Amino acid sequence: MTDMTQAAAERIEALIGITESLNLIFDEENTALEERRPEDAAPLQAEKARLASDYARSIRAVAADRAHVASVDQTLLVRLRAVTTSFEALAARQRTLLDHAPHPSAVAQGA
Repeated sequence: MTDMTQAAAERIEALIGITESLNLIFDEENTALEERRPEDAAPLQAEKARLASDYARSIRAVAADRAHVASVDQTLLVRLRAVTTSFEALAARQRTLLDHAPHPSAVAQGA
């Protein structure tokens, strides 16, 4: 494995770790929303924002090095696809939960 391929593999490993951490937060937030306890999600927001920033930076780094990324062990790419699929499903679930959550003003009025 060349140094560039090793560096690409390390970037993918980092992206997998960040995505797994985001998945945990989304899962926790989704549970709070499903149980109508949105206030339980508030303490997670700072870490979620930090991870989202890291995620965006990591995605850009991987995308900028497609040639070397393509040469890494396929097992690593399969893991990345799996964790990304999970992330997308959790994010879609959260969008659905938020779309169907009562509006704060309706809650305040007792609706």
